[in-house]
Amino acid sequence: MVPSLQLDTRVAPGCTTLVISGECDQDDVEVLEQALTVVEGSPPVLIVDVSRLLFGDSVLLHFLLSAQRAQTAAGGRLEVRGPLAPAVERLLRETGTYEAFTVTGAGDVA
Repeated sequence: MVPSLQLDTRVAPGCTTLVISGECDQDDVEVLEQALTVVEGSPPVLIVDVSRLLFGDSVLLHFLLSAQRAQTAAGGRLEVRGPLAPAVERLLRETGTYEAFTVTGAGDVA
């Protein structure tokens, strides 16, 4: 059975962490669009923790790029926290967007 997408938001002074776990695909567009409205008013630092995400496709990429645009427009910054699952790292590298993000914890997958 494929684990469905799960989101958990943690708010601390100056920082919001959005933990994404399971798998992210076309079926999750609405869920991520709702999450984007939540993070658009977030503090200066938005951490998107994908360390528990097993798979992500263009829906995930669109979400990350949109969240980064919103953070930049608000004068904040976005951090993508790993370790990244191989499928997620491949998505970012093959689309040429890996370098566009601040990725922490990459390369730590056991």
